[in-house]
Amino acid sequence: MYEAFFGLSRAPFTREIAPSDLFTSRQHKELLERLRYAAERRLVMLLTGEVGSGKSTALRALREHLDSARYEVLYLADVAFSPRSFFHRLLEELHVEAPYQLTRAKRLAYRTLLERHQTQHRTPVLVVDEAQHLPRAVLEEVRGLLNYDCDAFAPFALILSGTRPLAELLQLASLEPLSQRIDLRFHLQGLTLEETQQYVRHLLNLAGVGQEIFSREALTRLHLASEGIPRKINRLATLTLMAAAAQERRVIDDGFLDQVASAELSWTA
Repeated sequence: MYEAFFGLSRAPFTREIAPSDLFTSRQHKELLERLRYAAERRLVMLLTGEVGSGKSTALRALREHLDSARYEVLYLADVAFSPRSFFHRLLEELHVEAPYQLTRAKRLAYRTLLERHQTQHRTPVLVVDEAQHLPRAVLEEVRGLLNYDCDAFAPFALILSGTRPLAELLQLASLEPLSQRIDLRFHLQGLTLEETQQYVRHLLNLAGVGQEIFSREALTRLHLASEGIPRKINRLATLTLMAAAAQERRVIDDGFLDQVASAELSWTA
């Protein structure tokens, strides 16, 4: 295994990293501040970004940064909901038994959200991840939930997260009422070259490596091949470490990384 060859205490490029150990780029710091602001002010926020850019990681960090005595994060992700299943999943997150009838489920969901805010003094933060997969009918129901009390008061914050098609979907005329309710918008881009270098070194340090494994030139190639997208960085860095260990290569240069990227990702410099 490559971990033993390089003296790693664990696989460095994995999702299984404690929130306190996450690498935060300038954009991720700004995003987290906006997410917290949306939660505190009970706003509607749209978060978009390429697949693997770190949206879900930021949402996971948000849960850790919010005081659980004051906020309740309700996380719904990557399910092709119907309106009924959306409200059933929401009520499940609220630990409330859902009635079968859709209209009753809607009323119960709103009353429960309102009760959490007014009686328990906890602000629900509804996070809908991978929202680009939601059918229009469900997005219209989300808008209806926001307008449930005649648009007078929203007892919860709403964060819609997804890839670029989500923003395009919200431009449809039928979804304009929901689009107009969005208070904050943020598009998460890839890491810069400097941040990619810092990201790789940070994860290797967490895994117990102090010496340089990737040369500076190799990190430049890694950034170009991955476009600074953390998930792509993780995959290519792991494949390169595996290939290097198989060849008993202690230091990875740009030429070797190019070979792996070409073979595994069909990428050329």
